[in-house]
Amino acid sequence: MVAPYLPGWFIFLSPAIGAPVSLIVGRHKRFWAGIIASLSILISLILTYVAFVQVGTSGPIQNQYLWFFNINVGVYIDNLALVMAFMVSFVSLMIHLFALYYMGKDPNKHVYFAETALFTAGMLGLVVSSNLVEFFLFWELVGLCSYLLIGFWYFKPNATSAAKKAFIVTRVGDLLFLVGMAVLYESLIGYTFSPQGTGPLDIPFLISHAASVASYIGATRLGIVAVLFLAGAAGKSSQFPLHVWISDAMEGPTTVSALIHAATMVTAGVYLVARVFPLYYYSAPFAVYSVIGMGAFTAVFAGIVGIFVNDIKRILAYSTISQLGYMLSAIGIGALAFPAVAGSVGYEGVALGIFHLISHALFKALLFMSAGAILIALMDLRDTREMGGLWRRMPVTVTLLFIGSLSLVAFPGTTGYFSKDAIISAAWDYHLAFAGVAAYLPWILLVTGSFLTTVYTFRMFFRVALGKPRSHLAEHARDPRLLALLPLIPLAAGALVLGPIQGLFYGFLDPSSLIPSVPFAIESVPVILLAAGIALTYILYGTDRWKHISVDSNPLYRVAKNKFYLDYAFTNIIAERVIAPISGAFTAFEDAYNSAVDAFGSATSSFGTTLRRIQDG
Repeated sequence: MVAPYLPGWFIFLSPAIGAPVSLIVGRHKRFWAGIIASLSILISLILTYVAFVQVGTSGPIQNQYLWFFNINVGVYIDNLALVMAFMVSFVSLMIHLFALYYMGKDPNKHVYFAETALFTAGMLGLVVSSNLVEFFLFWELVGLCSYLLIGFWYFKPNATSAAKKAFIVTRVGDLLFLVGMAVLYESLIGYTFSPQGTGPLDIPFLISHAASVASYIGATRLGIVAVLFLAGAAGKSSQFPLHVWISDAMEGPTTVSALIHAATMVTAGVYLVARVFPLYYYSAPFAVYSVIGMGAFTAVFAGIVGIFVNDIKRILAYSTISQLGYMLSAIGIGALAFPAVAGSVGYEGVALGIFHLISHALFKALLFMSAGAILIALMDLRDTREMGGLWRRMPVTVTLLFIGSLSLVAFPGTTGYFSKDAIISAAWDYHLAFAGVAAYLPWILLVTGSFLTTVYTFRMFFRVALGKPRSHLAEHARDPRLLALLPLIPLAAGALVLGPIQGLFYGFLDPSSLIPSVPFAIESVPVILLAAGIALTYILYGTDRWKHISVDSNPLYRVAKNKFYLDYAFTNIIAERVIAPISGAFTAFEDAYNSAVDAFGSATSSFGTTLRRIQDG
């Protein structure tokens, strides 16, 4: 008889095994590399369904073994882990199938598919981890794979530079996450664990005993731990101010961008906050305020920058930063708004955030792969100002891009509308639950971010699809063969029609969840701004009037165009003027110390030689 927990282990072990197999086989039969990687992920998807049936009949799957000291390793699969595992395996499978076409002529595609399979394995391992130490190891594996894949085209200087930047910036968040785990572990020394064998960093323990943990170590200390975890999430999920790596990461293959933005990497940070959400709920309020503030501010900040970007992939990158801000805001808002409104324990926020994460995964994978098909037709031309007229020349691809764009801007009826509108409504409920002008801020920021999303999305779309071709490449662009676009069809369907399952989804994650309800006038505000944004963008960009608009001399334009000079601040001020002198001082001290030790050793040796000669006569 097969042990009931085995499917949980092989959810991530299947692509982990598929990675080296595709590499070895692919060296001799390159065609099979992508097939093997795709099959290994298909197995993960099937096993996730098996786990779904088991959880539905017997409750969460938990299987742990003692690793060292009181640190356990194992799998823990509840409804939240199931939702994430379904999303990761399904979206990753669609991306791998499209990559069979996209990477078809690359001589190193066997290496590519081995790395993407390992990337998927790392994310799935993170999702089903039962302990934060194990979670962190998979977290680091995801970071390593992103480094390898962003720099996959290593012969391009920009790609290798972007890979290093992503690796270094996310390490800042990773270090703070690690410090948070250390503080939590140290704080729970002396705690009486039940049942016997439970470890202080076991995820099931932290979820079910968060209230007693807060009572034992204090809400303030737990809040500090939660903020440190949030810093780790900010690095992986590219939130302000650790967002600077993600636009440069567009130098990798477009299918890598789709994988990072939709199925892996950036969703890991949001999942971390959702996974240990009870720690935020029972900690001091500043931890939850930090989640809301960072998410809402990032949603607007990324939207402002996205308006001034011309590279099609970088526009989508900034949209990812913004949408991740919505997800984190939702989780935080749910912790504070709904207890006062519905008397619940705040899990509505997790349901809101994760539903938008699933929605985002579908339309963002669709957008990136549609963009990838366009880039192949345009010989990797990424500047939207050089496109135009592609709806006539690439009707299928651009229609898919249009569907993804509609869901991204939360057009009524799309899945993105249901997921994002619920978050904005929850922000209004947050205002009702608290007094003061500041209570309006999350709603104002998220509504503003929604308008900005409409502007930069349709600015991109109108430049790509409408008007006349503005380059020789655009003039001769053609759709790829329909077989290559087949993996995009399920994503397009999901981006359009999954919205009505919203209530079922919330109930699956938390039976007490309620869909936020606000007055019609308030609910209409995002829709009115959506219509205004589309109309404004069409006037400016749908008719080529943008060619006659000159804002280069405007100082506000220059600030936004240069991404508020944060890259300059990190590189030229923090790195060169702060970290470099400190590093130089440590290097000088190390050199002096080593010289002193070497000198002492040489002196001792010389003294011994002299004494030996005297003794020998």
